[in-house]
Amino acid sequence: MNTNETKEQMEELAEEARTWKETAQQWHRAAMDNAKNAAQATDSYVRENVWTSVALAVMVGCALGFLLGRSRD
Repeated sequence: MNTNETKEQMEELAEEARTWKETAQQWHRAAMDNAKNAAQATDSYVRENVWTSVALAVMVGCALGFLLGRSRD
């Protein structure tokens, strides 16, 4: 291999790395946007349906407690 071929390969690899980095950043932004939207929707739902949310949390807590308590026996 000569120096020019090696330099071209390094440039190609660097370009591919930049492309992967940009793709990862886009995925990260999309995930963050989705998480923010889900958090806002959850917050709105809980504020509008306080007692339903409390009842659901109690039921889930009881179910988890029951299942975890049974696994010890």
